[in-house]
Order: sequence, then C-alpha cells, then structure tokens
Amino acid sequence: MKDTTNTLQKKWIKNQLIGLDLIYDCSELIRFIDIDFIKNSQLIHSYQKEYFLSYEGKTTLDNLLQSNDDLWSEIQINNKILIDDKYILLCGEGEMGSDGFIVKTDINNNILWFLYSTTSNPFINIEQKESMVYFRSTSNFDIALDLINSNIFIENENTIFKE
Repeated sequence: MKDTTNTLQKKWIKNQLIGLDLIYDCSELIRFIDIDFIKNSQLIHSYQKEYFLSYEGKTTLDNLLQSNDDLWSEIQINNKILIDDKYILLCGEGEMGSDGFIVKTDINNNILWFLYSTTSNPFINIEQKESMVYFRSTSNFDIALDLINSNIFIENENTIFKE
C-alpha cells in the first residue's frame, strides 16, 4: 500500500475524509465534482430543486495530498449496509451542515471508494435494489451507485424511499 493510501486509511480510521467535492477510487484517481440544483416546481418533495452532478477535473491522491495540508474533515456515519458479505457501504455527514459523504470499504474496513460533497447535505438512508444502491440526502434526492462499475448519478424522483 502506498504512503498516500496509508494516510487516507489512517484518517478514515480516525473518522476523517478529504473534505473537498470529489470522488476517490482505489486506483488513487481523484475526480472533482459539483452537486448543484436548478429550480423545478414539479419536484415538491425535494423543495422544488432538481439536483445534478458534474465533473470538474481530476488529479491523483498523491498530488492532492502534497498540494494542501488542510484537507481533512471530521465525519459522522449515519447509516451502513453490508453488500454480498464482501463490502460495506456507509454514508453520513461532515463538519459543516451542508456536507455529506458516501464510502465503500472492504469487509476489513479498508477504504476502496468515496464521494464527499460540501453541497449535498448529509446522507442518511441507504437502499439496495439489485446492483444499484441509493443514498438519500436530507435534501431529498438520491445518489445512485452502480455496484458493477462504480458509476454514479443523481435520482431526483421520489421513488426509492418511502416517505
């Protein structure tokens, strides 16, 4: 395991993640993201907001850790689910009221993938439907994670969780 991966793992054990808008995967690739919204009066359940995710560039974990010392955010886990007796998916919130995160670990709690957002609000619920896992934000939209290829998208319709 590289030093940068060790740093990430040690911080994870101490309930810390990189507190920037990004997605990390175990290839050590960092993709910067933005979760934003537009007004949509038909989406009453999500406060008339339609959320979307865009990508804003990429870097490596090593480059990111070398470029900035003040990256880490204290986190609180709100929910978790075991997948196929091999992976654990967790979600929760960061230090600020608008922060949310989603993490995938192996069964030994080694971090494999995570999403951190400073604009999503905390993620509080998890629901699995076949190869898709949905994470509900307190803003009432879902991040959908495809377990097969780790692709993600935002689901704005109120179809997954019972209100």
